[in-house]
Amino acid sequence: MRLEELSSLQQLVLPDRWQAEAIQALRSGKDVIVDAPTGAGKTYVFERWAEQTNFSRRSLFTVPTRALANDKFAEWRARGWRAGITTGDVTVDPGAPLVVATLEAVQHRVTGGRETGPEFRLLVIDEYQWLADPHRGSHYEGVIMAVARETQLLLLSGAVGNPEDVAAWLRRLG
Repeated sequence: MRLEELSSLQQLVLPDRWQAEAIQALRSGKDVIVDAPTGAGKTYVFERWAEQTNFSRRSLFTVPTRALANDKFAEWRARGWRAGITTGDVTVDPGAPLVVATLEAVQHRVTGGRETGPEFRLLVIDEYQWLADPHRGSHYEGVIMAVARETQLLLLSGAVGNPEDVAAWLRRLG
């Protein structure tokens, strides 16, 4: 093995303070809103939490587009994670501990099951700025309002100017 290859295997990645705080809040069972610029490492918060909890809590990671869902699915499978995908046109391993999906394709799975408990213990909404979209926002709002109370939320975005207002809205919902 060449020296360059060996050194690339021994990289230590430490979270930034805001990432560490978000991961800790998730681990303590709190809902979390992460508002950080594109490329800052919002998804890293979820990935570290998933690794630290050893996928012990079934998670649904929702994204706004099929292309992004396919990218995340491929990336996480390449890491050796048991990940599923549901996008409306494709479904692979929907019973996996981690399912990546477009929100509209799985909204019935998130809002159902009030009598039997939630199917997913963590709902991640990546790019939650879609709440404000005149065409798709009602899907996002409806899911958030109807999700079981036991379901933990992680909202990720780099394009929301008022995350404090979103947090206040979530507190009003309970």
